[in-house]
Amino acid sequence: MVKTWLVGILHKGIFICFKYIQRLCIYFLSPTPYDSRTHNPIKEAPMTAPVKKQITYTAAVMLLFIVVLGIIKFIQIRIAIAEHASFAPPPAAVTTARVSRSSWRDLFQTVGSFAAVKGATLSTQESGNVVRVGFESGSKVREGQVLIELDRSVEEGNLKGAIARLELAKQNLARAKALKSQSAMSAATLEDYEARVVQAEADVQSIRGVIERKTILAPFSGRAGIRAVNLGQYVTAGTPLVPLYSVEPIHFNFTVPQQLAPLMRDSQARVVITVDAFPGRTFEGAISAVNPNINEITRAVDVQATIPNDKEELLPGMFGSAQLEVGQAKDIVTMPVSSVQYAPYGNSVYVVERKASATGEQETTVRQQIVQLGTRRGDFVSVLRGLSDGDEVVTSGGFKLRPGAVVAIQTEQSVPASDKPTVKDS
Repeated sequence: MVKTWLVGILHKGIFICFKYIQRLCIYFLSPTPYDSRTHNPIKEAPMTAPVKKQITYTAAVMLLFIVVLGIIKFIQIRIAIAEHASFAPPPAAVTTARVSRSSWRDLFQTVGSFAAVKGATLSTQESGNVVRVGFESGSKVREGQVLIELDRSVEEGNLKGAIARLELAKQNLARAKALKSQSAMSAATLEDYEARVVQAEADVQSIRGVIERKTILAPFSGRAGIRAVNLGQYVTAGTPLVPLYSVEPIHFNFTVPQQLAPLMRDSQARVVITVDAFPGRTFEGAISAVNPNINEITRAVDVQATIPNDKEELLPGMFGSAQLEVGQAKDIVTMPVSSVQYAPYGNSVYVVERKASATGEQETTVRQQIVQLGTRRGDFVSVLRGLSDGDEVVTSGGFKLRPGAVVAIQTEQSVPASDKPTVKDS
């Protein structure tokens, strides 16, 4: 309040000084007046001693006021400069984390698709009308279950005739053997009867094969798809009837460059798969097969992993992204990726330092350190150069820092870093 009052008085004094200066300028600098009719200068009365004295005193007071005002302003400026030099901004609130050593294997990312362990689209080898459908679309079926039967009445009738001819041929052969033992029949005739028996057996076996082929059985246990035929429909040989897939477990097929082909034979290689249909979830499996040859065009090798699929959530043909840990584990330095300040001239982090201040108190400051980064895994990134194990780095709040800034470390961290981060609803 006092400061505002002094400023008001100074401004008032400056206004009065300028008014006096204006009057003096008008008095001393105005031209000598002339008579408009005679064009002769008008004589004025000479300035008296009291007037001169008043003007002198006024000028002296004005000069003294200006000097005092300048001194006051100079003192104010010096005080403001000293206050600014001694001003210390409040400590910036940040969170920190320790740089630590971890054992990481090389990580390789690729894409692929799922395939059924067993899968086929069943069809018929014979023609005929559908007389029975033994399953529902989308249901589970067991191995050997009857799925579809075609009309086989004609073949069953032919089978009875073939069996009768076979029995007759066998009886004729028995009589022929009896006659041959009595030398009443030639060997050629006996061989003819034997051939007739063999031919009759072949006819019976052929007809039974046709009857069996008109009954479509499940070749393995799995889940049937949508059937493509209906009861009473006439189908020809080769007509697709129903798809059947076994997806417990399921295969995941992908390719890797030829440089990684030797590492794929490690049966302990773990495969982590993510699918767009199940955001936030991962499916783990192991490599089960590797192609013995390299593709000459892509220079890549085909790899197959087996993934548990007890709930049958993963379906054949589904697209997925895979991560593989290959090679031997390496001892590396890691830190949270949120600590990195990215810039065109180089990435950097703020390292926390504790030292004594000028007053002898413990002070926590930061220094900016250029780092060389390696691979990233989840919320962590490996550091190739620039940091050591145990260094404390700023993880949040770094955008408001500068080298040498004083910080206040907050112990609570809202979102902890993880090498397998997941998105959760708030």
